[in-house]
Amino acid sequence: MVLEPLPDPLGLVRIAVHAAKKVVVVELSGRLDATAVRQIQTKFDEAAGNSVPVLVDLSSVTFMDSLGVALLVRTANRLRVAGLPMAVIPGAGPVARMLGIARVDRILNVVFTREDAWVVLGAGPA
Repeated sequence: MVLEPLPDPLGLVRIAVHAAKKVVVVELSGRLDATAVRQIQTKFDEAAGNSVPVLVDLSSVTFMDSLGVALLVRTANRLRVAGLPMAVIPGAGPVARMLGIARVDRILNVVFTREDAWVVLGAGPA
């Protein structure tokens, strides 16, 4: 299942969802700011449903504000209640720094490679 790109006036946020080893992979790119979060909220929630573990790859996100962080935390908490793990790949740079500053790297399973994500999520490599 692939979701269509959603326009963002300050860049472009795309969500691509792939079923891989019973894991949903959500790939975001562009700016994950208030405008983008409002635009993608429903699609993101659909992609990160409560049925399988979720990997959120933010390595192509160039900017993330507090609403982007809140989106991740809400999703991780919802999945945790359902007994499902979520892993986040922040990439290098501003997103990794933002997660560290917000101290959610302790709440979220932050990893830096897909291989590490598969281990956290209990899935083999794709």
